[in-house]
Amino acid sequence: MNRQEAEILYNSGKEPTVIKLLEYDAENKQFKKKIAQLEKNSKTSSKPPSSDGPQDKDLKPETQKKDPAKRKPGGQHGHKGTCRKLIPVEDVDEIIPYYPDRCEGCGKQLPQDETAVTTGEPFRWQVTEIEPIKAAVTEHQAHTTLCECGCHTAAALPPEIVKSNFGSRLTAIIAYLAAVLHVSRRGTCEFFITFLNIQIALGSIQNLLEDTSKALDPIDKVLKDTLPEEPVLNADETGWRDRWLWIFVAPMFIYFQAARSRGHTVLLDVLGAVYNGILCVDRWGAYTKYHKRLFQICWAHLKRDFLGILKIGYSIQSADAIFFAQTMEKLRKQIMAIWYQFKAGKISRLILIKKTRSIIYAMKRCLKRYMHSEDRCVRNLAGRLYRRFDHLFTFIFYEGVEPTNNIAERGIRPAVQWRKICFGNRSDNGAVLTSRLLTVTRTCWLQKRNPLEFLVEAVTAYRTSNSAPSLI
Repeated sequence: MNRQEAEILYNSGKEPTVIKLLEYDAENKQFKKKIAQLEKNSKTSSKPPSSDGPQDKDLKPETQKKDPAKRKPGGQHGHKGTCRKLIPVEDVDEIIPYYPDRCEGCGKQLPQDETAVTTGEPFRWQVTEIEPIKAAVTEHQAHTTLCECGCHTAAALPPEIVKSNFGSRLTAIIAYLAAVLHVSRRGTCEFFITFLNIQIALGSIQNLLEDTSKALDPIDKVLKDTLPEEPVLNADETGWRDRWLWIFVAPMFIYFQAARSRGHTVLLDVLGAVYNGILCVDRWGAYTKYHKRLFQICWAHLKRDFLGILKIGYSIQSADAIFFAQTMEKLRKQIMAIWYQFKAGKISRLILIKKTRSIIYAMKRCLKRYMHSEDRCVRNLAGRLYRRFDHLFTFIFYEGVEPTNNIAERGIRPAVQWRKICFGNRSDNGAVLTSRLLTVTRTCWLQKRNPLEFLVEAVTAYRTSNSAPSLI
């Protein structure tokens, strides 16, 4: 609107002017709401942290704004520092002693060997170095022997030897570089040439990865068969080119499944027709459609929902949004504070249940009050949570259940980082390889085992036709 149009509107009288201003105000609120939606990041929505851009790094919700004076980078005052520890003397490969040349008192020349009279413990300084790496090449020669009868008999090489020109450890290193360090096939070639002085073709790398996939097949099947028996599972999913990569986290292992669908059919395939345990997830519809028993809805996602509604409420001046989000976030903090006391062993589960009872009732009253709010965002979230209210507090009453889905999100984060580099898989076999490698390496991470050594064991067992190592 320009000045001339504004003057015409003003001269038209009170009623048309008021109507037009109200229309503009409604449009302005809609625009602000859309802007707030577009500005959402992982702190104010269910978007994963990996989706945040550099501009989102320092953004904070309205309620978390702090003093503009930023703290200095690096360790803060009172932070307990860490330093590299010396390894025991008996584990050192070489010790080089140093002795002073002359006495600082009289200037006399001092002995430069073990005959010197030393006092106290020497100052120790250790330097770690890697010697040039040289691959060990073993040549297997099958001879042909001439018998007295005139027959020529050729020796046969062991079956496990002729399966590949590359050993189990080298094969496992290639798998580790791909699954844990997310190195491309060409990057792996460069690594072997530069660091190990080994010439290896791209095709050979792919063949060795396919061998690794076959070696991990029985391990993968055992874990998949064990999943339905677990009493508590955390689950999540992320996009993977034209597929979806699902993660299922049990207390002692992690299982990945690459699938074409993000629907409940994947859960039917992995967990069977009925899963009798507790499923800890976000509110994605596939989980609620499949599972008809106990849930634990992730409170980290709910926190982001509350902060997102609060941000929208401030932008459009919605009293319902502001009060609802502030109330639910305040109650959430109270219940989490009591939960952390329980986790620290300061209170028993019985005390946890008693202390949280009044807070749970207060949350229920708040949700019921805002189920019919005029603010659509508030109304939708309050209604959904009220209908799922019994699934919000499973962690308070059942052992082994956490209030958030953090363990699944942490488990799937390396897969997201890998996807950003490789852009997913082009074939079904590649997707299977990806899921198996992630299953094994992330389970080793959970169990604090060395994933490289486990891969070596698995490949060796496959080539020698022995039983695969277990992750159970």
